[in-house]
Amino acid sequence: MVLFRLIFAILFAPIRWLTNPITRPKNSLLEWHLSYGPFFVKIQTNHKEKFLNDDLLIASYIMFLARYLYICDDQQVHIARGFMLDSVRRSQKPNEIAAKLYEAVFKTLNPVEQNATIKLLKIYSRFTSLPPLTYSEDKEPSHSYAKYSFYVIKSGRGLTSIFHMSAGPDKILLPLTVGILYEYVVDKIQNREKKDKLDRSIIDLMEGYNSVDCRSREGFSMLPAEIVKKHNLEI
Repeated sequence: MVLFRLIFAILFAPIRWLTNPITRPKNSLLEWHLSYGPFFVKIQTNHKEKFLNDDLLIASYIMFLARYLYICDDQQVHIARGFMLDSVRRSQKPNEIAAKLYEAVFKTLNPVEQNATIKLLKIYSRFTSLPPLTYSEDKEPSHSYAKYSFYVIKSGRGLTSIFHMSAGPDKILLPLTVGILYEYVVDKIQNREKKDKLDRSIIDLMEGYNSVDCRSREGFSMLPAEIVKKHNLEI
């Protein structure tokens, strides 16, 4: 019973605030649908334009980061900010970020929570105690234990977002998604010079939270919008 309660806490502790209706917006510019299997995350991307725009990819990732820091578990806010800031400054390999971010979050758990996390992941995968650390666009997972959908929507002259989450080990998967989507965006950017724009935008967002509360409306919506405008991300 104690273990069940602990696992339940790990599943739902990160969900601080989430009131979006579970409806699919009709005017979305970009959609990310993520299905978490034992060994990889299936990523399906839908976009309004014929070609996937690099700037839209970058702006969408910045908005996802802002959304994550707005809803994630309290103890992860500082970890995620510091980790992403350090990683992009040091040009960390994109395919290593998810694993290292998971390690950073895992170390903050107490021994009982760590043991429960390992057991939980073994239940899902049967063969390993690690979460999925990479993505696929074409393969389907053998079974899915969590699904997220992230929508970027044109709103007036700016952008807004909606994030749908199904029940799952969000305290583990949310930080993983930060790393896996970063790798995905880097892989998809066609103009390699835009990779620098992505990293500069991330640094500006993380540094912006030195003076703006990421849990505030200003930190959630106004700061990302300012960064999109500052870096001339043409949507």
